[in-house]
Amino acid sequence: MKYKSRLLEEIHETARDLNELGFIDKHAMNRYDALCMEPVPSYSPEQISTLRDRTP
Repeated sequence: MKYKSRLLEEIHETARDLNELGFIDKHAMNRYDALCMEPVPSYSPEQISTLRDRTP
């Protein structure tokens, strides 16, 4: 996982702990995921093939 900043990483970790303890529901946790984490990049089929070819 890649976080937008160190501060948001700490906030997300706290939210995850609260979620595991039942204080934050799944929907709230999804909002924390969107707030704190970098979006997953989109890759074209050609880029995926190139990445696969480079990986041993």
